[in-house]
Parts: sequence; C-alpha cells; structure tokens
Amino acid sequence: MYRKNFLDIYIKNNFDFDMAKSEIDFAIDILFNYSYKDFILGKTLTNWQIDKLNNIFEQRCKTNKPIQQIIGMAYFYGYKFFVNEYTLIPRPETELLVNEVLKLSDNFVNAKILDIGTGTGCIPITLALKNKNIISDAVDISLEALETSKKNALFHNIHNRIHFFKSDLFNNVKDKYNIIVSNPPYIPLKDKESLQIEVKNFEPPLALFTKDDMGIEFYEKIITCAYKYLSDNGFLAFEIGINQSKSIINILKDNKYNDIQIFKDDNNIDRVIIAKN
Repeated sequence: MYRKNFLDIYIKNNFDFDMAKSEIDFAIDILFNYSYKDFILGKTLTNWQIDKLNNIFEQRCKTNKPIQQIIGMAYFYGYKFFVNEYTLIPRPETELLVNEVLKLSDNFVNAKILDIGTGTGCIPITLALKNKNIISDAVDISLEALETSKKNALFHNIHNRIHFFKSDLFNNVKDKYNIIVSNPPYIPLKDKESLQIEVKNFEPPLALFTKDDMGIEFYEKIITCAYKYLSDNGFLAFEIGINQSKSIINILKDNKYNDIQIFKDDNNIDRVIIAKN
C-alpha cells in the first residue's frame, strides 16, 4: 500500500510514472537494502522508514532536486558513493570509461593512474576496488569535492591507495602515470537552458560547463600537456559528449597520439576515447 502512496506523491506532481517507480525503488534499496523481491517475500517497512521516504519524495517533487542529492548517496558500478551539491552525480555512461581503463591497466604490473576532475572519486575508487594493483592520484579544483572523494575512499577502505589533492588540471601534478583518465566538463555553457532542471539547477557548474561553443576546451588543455605526465606507452582515456569525438580525435592526432579508439555507449553514442602516448 505504501508503494502506491509513494507513487501518488510523484503522480500528483506530474512526474513520469516510470521515473517515479525507478526513484522509489532506488531510495528503498540504497537506504534500507530492500529490493522489490524482498517485498514480494513479505518484508515490510517500519513507520519511521515510511515517514522518512515520504519526506524524501515530497522534497524531490516540490524542489526538483535530484533524489541522490536529497539522500546523499548514489550507486556507481554497484557501489555506494556519497554525493552532494559539490559533486557530479555518477552516471552509468562513466562505467564504460572505468571498464576500458581496467582493461588498459592489465598492460602494466602496477598501473599508476591519474584521475583529473575526480568529483566523488568514483573512477579511481572503483578502479582500486576492481584491481588491487592499481595506485592512483586524483585531483580536483574543488576542495569540497575532494573532501567528498576522501570520504568515499575511507568508506570503501581503499584510502591508502589513492592520493587526493587540489589541482587545476596539471598545476600541482609532479609524477608520471601509466594512464591519465578524465571525465571533464563537456557541456557548452550556451546549452545550459536545454538541460533538465535537476542538472542545470542543482549539479555543480564547475563539473558540467565549458566556455567554448563545442565543449572541448578541457580535452584540448589536457591533451596538449599530458605528454609531460605520461610514461612511455602510456594512455589517455576520456569520457566524451555527443558529437565531440571527431574534434577530440583531431586534437589527439595533432599532438602525436596514436592507437586511438572510440567506444560507444548503450545508446550507440561515441562515449569513451582512448589514445596511446
């Protein structure tokens, strides 16, 4: 019965039914570790759990604030991560980037990786959880985001394998790495008004927007400097936006990178690009 009541909160506020169902299932799962199957088998929610969820769903529908930010957690690669207004909410598309970087790491005995613009830390933390031989540095320009990434690393007990520090791209980076990975901002600021309310009003602009009209300024900045920080036969790995692959390939070629590969997401969109030093 309470599931119907939760749905009613969304429906009366003109939210899509499938989105409502997905968010309700997400909230119950991430907060209480209950799945839909658990309810079929007879599990129930307590009154305080129902009240907590009612408050969450009411806030979600009244403010349009992403439910992950209201709860303070999101899933990425099956793992829980703390999120807030200073960090981009991890997307499923970024899991493709992690998959490809994991494959690249097999080329090295003890892969050393730099993550630029780490946000929640979901990329280096997941890499460390999936491959015990990976050691990472992770940088961000936002101190608040770095505090969140450190909290996530501690939560997953791999804080001793990732060094988080503030850096505007490579400004404070000193070492060399086998792989440099980044999911940088790639949405032109001019496109802001076309985005969902949840994104444009609540997620951190530093993690989303570029000043150029093509959304490629950070790729160019990283690519033109990365050779100083890559080991021999090292790799660059990026998540990219829609219709950006050709421009980024040209920048890579102009900077003498080779073995350039493109990987498509589940919607057949070019989403990850990898190149060799």
